[in-house]
Amino acid sequence: MLLLSILIAAVFLLIWNGSEFFARVTKAETGLGPGLKVALIALTLNVALILFGWRRYVDLQHETEMRKEGEARAALIASTDGMTGLLNRKGFADKGEDLRQTAAAEGEQLVILSMQLNRFKAINDRHGYDIGDQVLRMIASAMEQTAGPGNLVARLAGDEFAIALAAPRAKVANAWILAEELLAAVTRPMEIEGKLVQIGAFLGIAAAEPSDAQIPDLLRRADIALTRASSTRSARPIWFDEGMERELLVHSEIEQGIRYGLDHGQFLPHYEPQVELLTGEIVGFEVLARWDHPLSGMIGPDRFIPVAEEHGLIGRLSEQIMLAAMTEAATWDPTIKLSVNISPMQLSDSWLAQRIVRLLAEAGFPAERLVVEITESSLFADIDLARTIVTSLKNQGIRLALDDFGTGFSSLAHLRSLPFDVIKIDRSFVSTLTKDPESSAIIRAVATLADGIGVPVTVEGIEDAATHAAVAGIGCAVGQGWYFGKPMSGDQATALLRSRKSGPSAAPPIYRKAAS
Repeated sequence: MLLLSILIAAVFLLIWNGSEFFARVTKAETGLGPGLKVALIALTLNVALILFGWRRYVDLQHETEMRKEGEARAALIASTDGMTGLLNRKGFADKGEDLRQTAAAEGEQLVILSMQLNRFKAINDRHGYDIGDQVLRMIASAMEQTAGPGNLVARLAGDEFAIALAAPRAKVANAWILAEELLAAVTRPMEIEGKLVQIGAFLGIAAAEPSDAQIPDLLRRADIALTRASSTRSARPIWFDEGMERELLVHSEIEQGIRYGLDHGQFLPHYEPQVELLTGEIVGFEVLARWDHPLSGMIGPDRFIPVAEEHGLIGRLSEQIMLAAMTEAATWDPTIKLSVNISPMQLSDSWLAQRIVRLLAEAGFPAERLVVEITESSLFADIDLARTIVTSLKNQGIRLALDDFGTGFSSLAHLRSLPFDVIKIDRSFVSTLTKDPESSAIIRAVATLADGIGVPVTVEGIEDAATHAAVAGIGCAVGQGWYFGKPMSGDQATALLRSRKSGPSAAPPIYRKAAS
């Protein structure tokens, strides 16, 4: 390179003084013949061209190397998570394909662990994004140390991670041990800037022969297992099985069906009678949702309510049912009340009270005839917001019922702080009332407590005459259950009320017969 630089400098000097040199050659001051003069000039020019060409070649080589380095850096950036230095989704797929081919060549199975942090957003909200970023980097470091060399570790999204590895068929089950160690590592308390931070995680595992699944397919299966772990709040890893995939397909079909059904009026209210235990008179109905499916017929709420809650459709579904029920019941006897259930998901909506008031106005239904039932467990998520919603509903004249009383953890505190008008005893106590002395004692204690604070008690799940007689003897005011009538359509409820109004006072067995 030094010699090349000297030659280039010489040529530049030659060219710099070229005018004088060529002038001398032209004037024959050099003493050379004409042919030799031309040869000398041609030689000089050729040397200059060669040197300039070589210099250009060196520059192009340098540019090529720089371009390759730039492309390599771009490829690294494109396949690497900038926050943690782990592989990103693209890098995981690319490197995973190489791992899959290696596993196939060596007769090993491919295993993927899919992990999601639990309530990571709460870390950002509580401590700030800088702390959250440090948590992610510490988790990434813990995952790399736990996974060991040769295994692929990736951050796929904000709080989603994955590990891919190849293992001999006889040792695939050991992936569960690695998953346990991984959960232990990432959920260990971390001290960051003097703050103690701890986070939870869920993990799913999937394994397959390299010839049976591509990386995206296997990652999807691990994600399905992760979803199962998350939905069941499992603190331990869960293996994927084919039943999970079939269940997911059914789940997806139900979700799509709900969306279609909401747009086409397939969800209808049904009514379960609520009866005054001493007189046998119908005093109200609890509104229950039914799905009038064009192919499957009438579907109960246990099939679609959990799916609607999971996908954020429960609010729209509940409002459709409430509006239809209140519109229908607006023409009934004005003493009949409607009880509607509020999902825990709805109780997180600060505009819930305004939405219900709007439905009352649209249906022309008096607020004092509406009873909003709130389960005790749903109050725990945000007691302050729940108190605001309950107070707003109460101020509008709407009655409130504390549903499933006795199954929560702070019933007395709720009775003191929230203005409930009715206590509903959970059916789990009623179903064993005639067989279990403890259930009888609990119901009696609740009835005594309610009487002391002036709140009537409604008992759910009365299925036979013996249970009816028992709860009436304890002093409960209102009961409901199949003994008085199964949930019925609006037309059936209207007919039942008309027959009650036009005929003699009905006894409980008549209600059971009317609904059968």
